[in-house]
Amino acid sequence: MASSQLLQRLLNQLHALSEVNETLTVRLLELEERVELMNQKIAPAPLEMHEGDRILLAASDLRIERINGLLDPIQLPRETAQEPIPEAPLELIADLNYEEEQEQLFMDEAA
Repeated sequence: MASSQLLQRLLNQLHALSEVNETLTVRLLELEERVELMNQKIAPAPLEMHEGDRILLAASDLRIERINGLLDPIQLPRETAQEPIPEAPLELIADLNYEEEQEQLFMDEAA
């Protein structure tokens, strides 16, 4: 008799736990949907890039790939490492405003 009561009690507790689990799962799914909607609302609009900026970005990407190939030639195929890097037009480079940095002393000169 005690064994059947214990079994019944355990079954009731298991049923209650499964109901809690179901409720929590539904609430979690609803929360994920709301978070996704909020992320879509606050996502920044895609920036429009000028053609010159795209050229500079493409040249930078190719340089980074070449540097990675030099550091670890096994990762990149040989033909990728040999591709010529497109040069950015001089007027685009001339338009870049770099702030003048003050010259810093080398460690030996500072002593």
